[in-house]
Amino acid sequence: MRKALLLFAVFGLAGSLWAADPIIGTWKLNIAKSRSRGGGDLTVKERTDVYREIEGSQIEWTRTETRADGSLSSSRLIWPQQGGIVILLLPGKEPVTKTPEGESIIETLIEPGNWCVTRLRDAKQISVYHKTISNDGKTLSIIVKGSDEQGKPYESLTVYDRR
Repeated sequence: MRKALLLFAVFGLAGSLWAADPIIGTWKLNIAKSRSRGGGDLTVKERTDVYREIEGSQIEWTRTETRADGSLSSSRLIWPQQGGIVILLLPGKEPVTKTPEGESIIETLIEPGNWCVTRLRDAKQISVYHKTISNDGKTLSIIVKGSDEQGKPYESLTVYDRR
């Protein structure tokens, strides 16, 4: 009987560990390890992304950054923990699933710490992001492949360190 209870406890703990996505936390852009090819935008001085679990089994992402010209920028998104349509939280506006330019985002959970993100404009794919957490949980890497408004391809790698 004790062995059965111990086995149940171990599997119960493993299940709770699987449920927590390791992306949850604060991540600071490591500009020295990041790179862009073909027009991807890495013209920032500083960037911090915060992922947190919120009510309703959702993840909230907040980005704050200082651009190269010194201006400040912030963004906020929400999506279901298990993946789905992203809700954009624009300052002073109602939550929306599409930008005024017709862009929408789909988050796909592959497994905890491994996401695929698809950006669409007018229902046409314009870029794909692959977000992965390192095995030690200290590094978040995001590879982006897409096309700009003229159809020219670009690719970038942004690397973040856990704070």
